[in-house]
Amino acid sequence: MTDTLHRILLAAAVAALASGCRDNNDNGADDGTTDHTTPTPVESGEFTYSLDEGIDGLPLWTTPTAHRVTVGDRPPATTASGLQLHAARGEFEPVQLVIGPVSGTARVTVVPFPTLGDQQELNLSVASPVDDISETLTPVSSGDTVELSANRGVPVWLTVRVPGDAPAGAHATTLTVEKDGTAVEVPVSLTVFDFSLPQEIHFASQLNLSISGLMGSGRSEEDAKTMLFEHRMTPASVPWPSGYSYNITWDSAANPQRCETFYTEPDEGAEYSVGTLGPKYILGDGWNGVGFPDSMLFQFVDNSTPRPDTFCGESRGDHHGTAAYNEAWGNWLAALEGYLADNGMLDRTYWYVQNEPQNAQDEALAAHLCRLSRAAAPGLRIAVSEEPKPAIAEDPDGPCGYDIWIAHVRAYEETYAWERQRSAGEAVWFYSLDHDPDPYFNPAVSDASGMDARIIPWAAWSHRIVGWAYYDAGRFFDGSGNPGVRAELLREGFEDYEYLWLANGGAHPGVDDTLPVDATVRSVAAGMTSWTKDPDAFMALRRELGFYIEGTRDALPLLTVTSDRPAGNYYINFQDPEGEPFDDPLIVDGNEYIKVGWAAFDSDAGYGWSGENMGTDILMTGWSTDESFNVIERSYIYDDYRRDNLFEFELSPGTYAVTVGVGMAGRAYEGQPHNVTIEGIPVVDDEPTLPDATVIARSATIPITDGALSMVVAGRSASIGDYSYTFLDYLQIELVE
Repeated sequence: MTDTLHRILLAAAVAALASGCRDNNDNGADDGTTDHTTPTPVESGEFTYSLDEGIDGLPLWTTPTAHRVTVGDRPPATTASGLQLHAARGEFEPVQLVIGPVSGTARVTVVPFPTLGDQQELNLSVASPVDDISETLTPVSSGDTVELSANRGVPVWLTVRVPGDAPAGAHATTLTVEKDGTAVEVPVSLTVFDFSLPQEIHFASQLNLSISGLMGSGRSEEDAKTMLFEHRMTPASVPWPSGYSYNITWDSAANPQRCETFYTEPDEGAEYSVGTLGPKYILGDGWNGVGFPDSMLFQFVDNSTPRPDTFCGESRGDHHGTAAYNEAWGNWLAALEGYLADNGMLDRTYWYVQNEPQNAQDEALAAHLCRLSRAAAPGLRIAVSEEPKPAIAEDPDGPCGYDIWIAHVRAYEETYAWERQRSAGEAVWFYSLDHDPDPYFNPAVSDASGMDARIIPWAAWSHRIVGWAYYDAGRFFDGSGNPGVRAELLREGFEDYEYLWLANGGAHPGVDDTLPVDATVRSVAAGMTSWTKDPDAFMALRRELGFYIEGTRDALPLLTVTSDRPAGNYYINFQDPEGEPFDDPLIVDGNEYIKVGWAAFDSDAGYGWSGENMGTDILMTGWSTDESFNVIERSYIYDDYRRDNLFEFELSPGTYAVTVGVGMAGRAYEGQPHNVTIEGIPVVDDEPTLPDATVIARSATIPITDGALSMVVAGRSASIGDYSYTFLDYLQIELVE
């Protein structure tokens, strides 16, 4: 079963839907086993089609840049004319023209938009595959020759930077592809929305990468940082090649008053002095007038060592520090705070205190260092790479919360995180790791879908998270410092956040806010495990969101996908399809149930699973012999590692009464709370089964807009702080309207 129609609906009932619409999807996430090399026509869509301008011997086609073109991709069946872009003033916007497969070479030329003025930028790049999927982008000049391939399509990216004074409305130019003496002119249309993208960065990031590694192709240090700023990325070392670390500005042999006064390297040249580089890149002084918004001052020594062994002549002792060491450290923090406050940088900087506390001892240390910082420098922002948790914030030796909690996507616990945001005004960012499995987004995986990168700020908005961190962002750039496909898609997502910020009246969302734009966001990404992987439908919504912000569309858009499965009533029993109950058909209370085990998502069937343990014997089924329960309560499935798995059931839009049954009939699991979230809405919310209720059923009324019901089962329990079993019995989906 495949999606047959993508369309954006007027959000006439946005407020009613804001509490939880949804996502996706065609389950395009890659588990590492996808064959990218089998020649297959790409599925057509509004932004995916073969170009009418293509000719025999020169096939031309296009697809959204969030579709990372694979070696096996072939031109889609549907045809249309030209390339289309939609962007705000000050925005970068790419489109890709795919040439071939065809052997030989072609000359690609693009003419500037005649109505955009002299400040426009047009850049061409050729995307090349790594592991059979588009990864690197090699800049080329207009008029350069591009090597083609008989075995794959060659994507040529055209990226437009819209000038700040560009007239709103339609603009047109031409891209010419010349091969074997024949020139084909491709019309390029650009719609400029009547608003400007903020120059300031509103979605924070902490990206560990080498500035010097980006200084290839003749770039200076300032060029490299400008490139990052234009990608709305904040490097971990904003003032590189200097910084605010204690061994530069305080406990340094170069400091004439070592450990007594704050040292800004006044004897160094401006290109090396933190006294010059800090204000330049944090405030934008003498640079762009804006600067990076959240700059890391310095961080822990290593993963298990927050502070150095010795400081200002004092030995630390254990990680809590001696009285003398802590006094010296406090003097340094106070001096740092004073310098930052005097120079207007206090609210744009932070100390990254500790990395991933591993146990109760580490958590107590995180609380201790928090209290020490608050006592010495109460205005200094501090961050820790951990989800908000009572073990730190409510330590018995004294409560203390971090200004920035950086939570692993798989460990984030929303209820307590929102409580901290509500009571203490603390912020939450999140971070990805290389091994984060389906159904989580993970741009770190080399062959992940392009939407894995672009969706991050959308999921963040749904969770009221305002930043993302990654420890090895250099992999998103090539060896010469050029951004690759994933870097460009991260930028596109960070720009998307600015659209949401503007649609919300120029503000971040609050945890207690029910906002009109939430319905738009949740229809794209209800959360970290429930998000669209359909670039065409996504781009259609993004375009309509631009029209809404500029005022030519009255209502916020929703991502709406009509499925081949019509709206109606559906009943699913989770069991071993070859085991008990054997009834075929399986009919209970007059309703026929579809038997579903642990089969991976299948677009032909229109349902299935994705998750970390797909295809392994860790995914199990069971059957209870307790005959006091009915058969749909007696059969169940579960992940023996208790990881979260995503079940998707393609379904046309409508409002549905959904009931889910969980538990092992006749056996209580009081220490294992069950969790089921449907369309981002907790339906079974951290609830154990009990001796007098070994099977529990919970219901919710849920709107479906994007062509599939999305259900996440099991995962981490907020109450026990660890992964917990969920025994999934059945699912009932009944149309309300």
